[in-house]
Amino acid sequence: MARPNFDALRDSHNSANDLLHSPLTKQSLVHNQQEKWVHQVSEASLRMLEVCSNTKDVLLFVKDHLQDLQSTFRRISIGKTAVEGKFAAYHHHRKRLKKEMLKHLHSINGMKNKYTTSDLFPKECNLTVVVHVLKEVRMTAMSIIETLMSLMSMPSSNRKSNKRSFAPKFTCVNSLSSWEKSDSTALQIANKRLEAVEIAIEEFEVELECIFRRLIQTRVSLLNILTS
Repeated sequence: MARPNFDALRDSHNSANDLLHSPLTKQSLVHNQQEKWVHQVSEASLRMLEVCSNTKDVLLFVKDHLQDLQSTFRRISIGKTAVEGKFAAYHHHRKRLKKEMLKHLHSINGMKNKYTTSDLFPKECNLTVVVHVLKEVRMTAMSIIETLMSLMSMPSSNRKSNKRSFAPKFTCVNSLSSWEKSDSTALQIANKRLEAVEIAIEEFEVELECIFRRLIQTRVSLLNILTS
């Protein structure tokens, strides 16, 4: 999945919220007795708030493990760690991280409630715009996690004739000077990948907070329509 277009989502979401704030929209929804649809979309907005909250938790989980991984590579680079044990721990953490992200990804993908299908709404219903935005929020959350998973896929230092991971090569060495050139290069690439993950997380955290706030505005507007 491509990297999320946060600017496009922001513009669409702001337009949808402006639409919900319009007195004409409120009057139209109430006059045409579309409270049922408003309630359904309101519930869908609540689920998207949960999606964003859970995605935030994934980012925090990744950040915690990211610090451990960065520490591991720093210690390996100066020969202050038991390499074999540290790499075993590293692979264990990365495997767990991938498992958790996949679990959350499947959970978001499965959150396709029947009420968020725009085809169920009357053609003249303005709620279809909001429904579309909620779908985009879900797809954005999925894209964030998939991007992190891609960045966390560490490269190997394989030679053309060697398909094994570079990690086992460290089991018999204790300093950077004794590594083969390909191993050193692989470590540098891995460190750069971790730095990319760190930068991505910082950006995603900011964008998720903005999405979360817009979703709250959406839900408040829908609840106001229901109680007006």
